[in-house]
Amino acid sequence: MNGRVAMLLPLVLFLFVAAGGVLFAVLESRGHRPPLKVSSLHGLAGVLAIVLLVVWDAGHPGHYYANVAAVLFILTALGGGLLFVFRSLRQRLPLGVVLLHAAFALVSIALLGIACSRG
Repeated sequence: MNGRVAMLLPLVLFLFVAAGGVLFAVLESRGHRPPLKVSSLHGLAGVLAIVLLVVWDAGHPGHYYANVAAVLFILTALGGGLLFVFRSLRQRLPLGVVLLHAAFALVSIALLGIACSRG
């Protein structure tokens, strides 16, 4: 597989995961909770994208933006795991954690986009 295509695959997957996250935020703001199974799929898709990115990064250690994006995506996933714990305990999601999760995801996607554009 072409190196550029291999880097685009996680980016596209992260964009789909982010779109799902936006949908979750809209539903949550309207008082509807997405089912735990759907939240689990969101998280699993994110972890899959992280694995694809880390595997790509391992073979291309000099790509600063992609490397930083990988680290930030891992931190994003940790925040998502915390949100999953709150959701599974049927507790209200802490707004600060939700906002940090979203902000880290957006910055990470932007960095990965820059990495993809620079080849």
